Parts: sequence; structure tokens; C-alpha cells
Amino acid sequence: MTKTSLMAALALVAAAPMALAQEAAAPAKAEAPRSPKIAIIDMQRVSSESLLGKSFQAQLEQLRNEIEAERTKKQTELGKLEQALKTLQEELEKQGSVLSPEAAAKKQEDIRKKGRERQAFVEDSQAELQRMQERAQAQAQNVNNEFQVKIKPHIDAVVKEKNIDILFDSQAAVFLSRDFDISRDVIVKSDDVERAAKAKAGAAAAPAKPATPPVTPPATPPAPPKP
Repeated sequence: MTKTSLMAALALVAAAPMALAQEAAAPAKAEAPRSPKIAIIDMQRVSSESLLGKSFQAQLEQLRNEIEAERTKKQTELGKLEQALKTLQEELEKQGSVLSPEAAAKKQEDIRKKGRERQAFVEDSQAELQRMQERAQAQAQNVNNEFQVKIKPHIDAVVKEKNIDILFDSQAAVFLSRDFDISRDVIVKSDDVERAAKAKAGAAAAPAKPATPPVTPPATPPAPPKP
């Protein structure tokens, strides 16, 4: 080997550790960040279409019906009071010319009493209906909170199955594509659980069928002796 070739070989040997050191010092190439998977959910649809939501909607409807029935009852009673007041006023107008001062005064006092009774009834009815409305609103809030608690595991399950990173409520979206809507998936999962629970409850409530005793075949009578 010539002197020049030897020097070149030594240079390559010396450069090799330096190259390895530079490669080791270079930072590992970072992986490109994964784009988040986004979906939306229409809670109004889930509430109105799912079996779970319908059961809570029925509770809210019952609250509304109770208030409406009480309001109708109050209006009927108020109508009776107003009719009685009107009758007294008409009697005074028709009989005013023939009534004695004492009788007319008594009739006027009856009208004032009936008017005060009507006014007191109106005020009491308004206060009672207001209390019922406030209680109904509190109960409705409790019903809604309970629905949110019970539907959340089904939402979480769909989110996990579909590897969703970000979930938006459809009410907050200016524009949305139904391709990203998981509302139907949540409804199906929730309904499956509700049907299974009802089937299990029905089976537990069904009376047990009595065991059928085994049927013993009748004994074969012995053959008569031959003559």
C-alpha cells in the first residue's frame, strides 16, 4: 500500500466515529401529529327518539297535564263565582225599585262580599298555580339531569367504539354534516339496553310455572289364565 493510500484509509477510519456520533446526536424525527376525529350529537333528537328519552318526556308531559288540569279547575270555579256575582247584580238592578232600603243595602253588601270572595280566589289561585309551576320546573330540571346521567354511558361507549376525540353538540354548530352525526348510534345503543332491562324485569316478575308431575303409565293387567 502506498503512503497516499494509507493516509486516505486512516482518514476514512477517523471520520467513521465522527459520522456515527453525529447520527447519534441528531434528534429522532418526530412523528406527524394525528388529526383529531370529530363528531357531533343532536341531544334533542336523542331525547325525543330514544326509549330512555321518551320515558322522561312522559314524566314531563305528566307534570304539564297536572298544571293544566289545575288551571282548568280554577277557571271553572272562578266562572261560577263570576256568575253568582253577576246574578246578584242583576237582581239588584231588577228589584231595586221595589226593595226596601234595608233589603237593598243587604243585597249590596252581598255583592261586595261576593266581589271580595272572587278577588281573594283569583289571588290565591294565581299564587297556587305559581307554586305548582315552580315545583314543576324544579322537577323538570331533575328529570333532565337524570336523563343526562343515564344517557352519558351510551354516549361514552359510542365515542370509544368510534375513536372520537372531539364531540360537539349540534346546537353549537353553524354547519354540520350528517356523516359525522352519532345521534342514531347512541339511540340504538340506549334502546338495546332499555329493551334488555325491560325483558329481564318482565321475566323476573312473571310467575313461575308449576312443575308438571311425571305421568305414570297405567300398569298392564295380568293376562287371564288359559283354560
